[in-house]
Amino acid sequence: MINIFMKKFIPLIILIILIIAIAFATYRINEQTLTDLDLQDDAIHFSNVQIKLAEFELPDLFDEKKKFSNADLQGQYHLVSFFASWCSTCRAQHDILMRIKNENIIDIYGIAWRDIKENTKSYLEKSGNPYKKVASDSKAQFSKIAELNAVPETWIVDKNGVVVMRYRGNLQEFALDEIKNFLEKNK
Repeated sequence: MINIFMKKFIPLIILIILIIAIAFATYRINEQTLTDLDLQDDAIHFSNVQIKLAEFELPDLFDEKKKFSNADLQGQYHLVSFFASWCSTCRAQHDILMRIKNENIIDIYGIAWRDIKENTKSYLEKSGNPYKKVASDSKAQFSKIAELNAVPETWIVDKNGVVVMRYRGNLQEFALDEIKNFLEKNK
């Protein structure tokens, strides 16, 4: 009788012990991950880079006779934002870009990446246009120059047209202070 009981319930007992062990391990890993992600005030979110851009020219989204090129990125610091109307994380950062524009922190140039021009125009009309100029890169030709694999991506370009800071992903609240601090240090 005990033998039959053991054969039926031992696998169940082993399964319960395994489930408890997995649950405990998952809890510990999650607790450690949350601690690791606890960001400090001096954490770096943008990456320091030095990317000298090759000569480029992209059509302006609103007037194809006009172009967006290296010449636009000279003389002062600029923010370049790669985005698309179909990109949900780009939409998530849009309010941050509007705040940067409204607080006049830095001029922002937009590059609509792999997007349909009419969709981009409609998106900017509905959501507001934070950009000084918007270029269209519907065929992702600029991707090779920019080493761009996904959007959103944001660059800070120095006075000489060199990309000095790069952020891959959607800008969040921390970005405002980080951009302000960077610009203050590099006046």
